[in-house]
Amino acid sequence: MADALAHRGPDDAGDVALRDAAGRAAGHLAHRRLAVLDPTPGGHQPMASPDGTLAIAYNGEIYNFRQLRAELQARGATFAGQSDTEVLLAGWRAEGPAFLDRLRGMFAFVLWDARAGRAVLARDRFGIKPLYVAARTGLVAVASEVGALLRADAAPRRLSRAGIDSYLATGSAAEPAAIVDGVRVLSPGCWLAVDMTPDGPVLGVEQRFATVPVRRAGPLETDPARAGAAIRAALRGAVAAHLVSDVEVGLFLSGGADSAAILALATELAERPLRTFTVGFGEQGYDEAGAGAEVARRFGAPHAAVRLSEADALAHLDGALAAMDQPSMDGLNVFFVSRAVRACGVKVALSGLGGDELFAGYPSFARAERAASLWSHPAGRAVRHVAAAVARRSASSRGEKAALWLSGRTAAAGAYTGSRALFGPRALAALGAGAPAPLVPAPGGLARGGEVSWYELTGYMRNTLLRDADVFSMACGLELRVPFVDSEVAAAVAGIDDALASAAGTNGPGKPLLRLALGDLLPPSVGRRPKQGFTLPLAPWMRGALRRLMEEELRGEGPERCGLPRAAVWRIWRRFLAGHVGWSRPWALYALSRWARERDMAPPARPDVQA
Repeated sequence: MADALAHRGPDDAGDVALRDAAGRAAGHLAHRRLAVLDPTPGGHQPMASPDGTLAIAYNGEIYNFRQLRAELQARGATFAGQSDTEVLLAGWRAEGPAFLDRLRGMFAFVLWDARAGRAVLARDRFGIKPLYVAARTGLVAVASEVGALLRADAAPRRLSRAGIDSYLATGSAAEPAAIVDGVRVLSPGCWLAVDMTPDGPVLGVEQRFATVPVRRAGPLETDPARAGAAIRAALRGAVAAHLVSDVEVGLFLSGGADSAAILALATELAERPLRTFTVGFGEQGYDEAGAGAEVARRFGAPHAAVRLSEADALAHLDGALAAMDQPSMDGLNVFFVSRAVRACGVKVALSGLGGDELFAGYPSFARAERAASLWSHPAGRAVRHVAAAVARRSASSRGEKAALWLSGRTAAAGAYTGSRALFGPRALAALGAGAPAPLVPAPGGLARGGEVSWYELTGYMRNTLLRDADVFSMACGLELRVPFVDSEVAAAVAGIDDALASAAGTNGPGKPLLRLALGDLLPPSVGRRPKQGFTLPLAPWMRGALRRLMEEELRGEGPERCGLPRAAVWRIWRRFLAGHVGWSRPWALYALSRWARERDMAPPARPDVQA
């Protein structure tokens, strides 16, 4: 299983046989290391406590480990090296699960306690780092990627019904399901015990240690100056923390506000200028290379613009799709920029991921505001019911999205669901899919902006963006860090009154609180430039060099391995060629079909038509 994860840790490898306090065999712990903090042998994993009773295999970074280390030393702990792994061991020994809530960073780990005869699994509060669990009688297997579980025959080569349904609905398998049957995802901000018994390992119940901060208790900040200062301080602290490294740190740079904000703060904080990287394309409307170079010049950052042509993409497509641990309609952009950054000798890179979710950068935020009166009006429910019925009869994908939007429990839930839908109910039925699981309701008391942020953070960001960022960057031996996805930053934003965020919009278009906090640092061009997502020009490529590959796959056996009727799949492809649907639908079907075929997956169980 460790060999299947070699790409995630090309610098070192280790494994250890686990035994309980009585010396009985209890399992095996293996690790592949990307050496970032304490790259000496002192950071080797699996790492054991000085008395040998604890052992850990850990993926991620604890950015406040030096502060925690000093506190533990003051309480009598001793350390042999300079790694955050050793701090995790000492903190668990001192405080147990209570230590987890004190960790600022991204992590997933397995910790073995020989005295208790127990393994503990844990994952950070945002779900930046993945942790997959497969359990059957007599065996519990845990890994950072689904592919490792398949390679070890710890999970069946059969697709998950829940995974397929959510994939077709949103473009990714939604947690806690995975795309593979019998595999679950450990929930973010949770730990889980696996106890060794005479009858074999027994999974406990997930225990929550932290949640995503969404609303501060007590009065919210309404003063613009104090609000801006609070967010700026939190962002500055987050960037400083994410720069902690014993190897060079670079930056994924676009022409947008998020990465520009990180570069502006890093320029003040870093010991040397960060190298910045942008992927550029020849296709009009997709190229951010010029905008990225302009921002880099503004801050004196060494910059590399990597040009990716249609021919280049086709030449490396097999490698990108092989790196796709679970099928996704997104993420190839991360693979190509990560590959370029790693080729330049950089092992760690920062990304602006999370800025849109926290600072209202997506259309779903504006849509929720525009629709608010329809949800609050006395006759709004009846009007929405009639309008949704009309929209459902529309033959267009926009009609289906509108119906989902109008059917939302709240304006925010509707705006999010309608914005993130890949296939609507009618298209799902034609593909033989069941309805995906409903949205988990946001915590009560949130204003519309906070509610949309909750859905974006715990939905699209968690299930698609963070997962793809981890998989595709680690496939290239690159650690990707996300300063916006930080507990202190989220807590600062959660403490600001929503009315202030709306009023701050007069400072510039989009992301008003970010501009309130950092407007004096951002180049004027950032405010003038319309929002542009970091997207590959797949639509023109699918009509060009990729067309033959797409058609061979969608006509082949792959769709049937996914339980999808070929006729319905082919109809979607023809509608794309005719300009009736966007690229994301046929591309998502292609990625799913190819993933299942190349991994020899069996189709999922048929959906329960009675449900």
